Amino acid sequence: MGIRAYLKLWKEDDVFFYPLIWLTCGLFVILRRSINHLLGIEWLDIDLIPVFLIYLIAKDQSFMAGCLAFFMGMLTDTFAPCQFGLFAFVYSAIIFGINHCRQFLDFNNIKTAILFVVIFLLIKWSFLMIIIRPFPLGQFSPLISFILVSISVLLTSMITPFLFYFLNLVRGKEYRDYP
Repeated sequence: MGIRAYLKLWKEDDVFFYPLIWLTCGLFVILRRSINHLLGIEWLDIDLIPVFLIYLIAKDQSFMAGCLAFFMGMLTDTFAPCQFGLFAFVYSAIIFGINHCRQFLDFNNIKTAILFVVIFLLIKWSFLMIIIRPFPLGQFSPLISFILVSISVLLTSMITPFLFYFLNLVRGKEYRDYP
């Protein structure tokens, strides 16, 4: 099998695309705080995991999105000073809820995708602030203001259309799936 056959297999069957998403998400979780520190924006929390999860749901890969949410939540839990399993539960529960909305809404529409990325992030932050504060480890979590969360959500939602377009290009779908 030559290189052309492998490239054709890649573009037709998405053999390498989904492991590439898993690898990218894993590296993002591991390196997120280091990159923020390097850029001097520790206060900013841009989370790209919801963008990848919404993209997978838009491409009818809800089981894969659920698995990715759970495992990226577990990976986040290993690096966060909180109860182990908290992020895994939060990510999985939100994806479960969003997946039920899929029958009513078109996730290939970029406006809907941006809306659900914003909803995902707001639910995540709300849930984490409600759960983390009463526990003893809540003292280690930084005091997050509504303005900082809003800026992070806004910047993440602005990145979403570009990331969707880039993922479609990498997947081999040069055309736009959304109007």
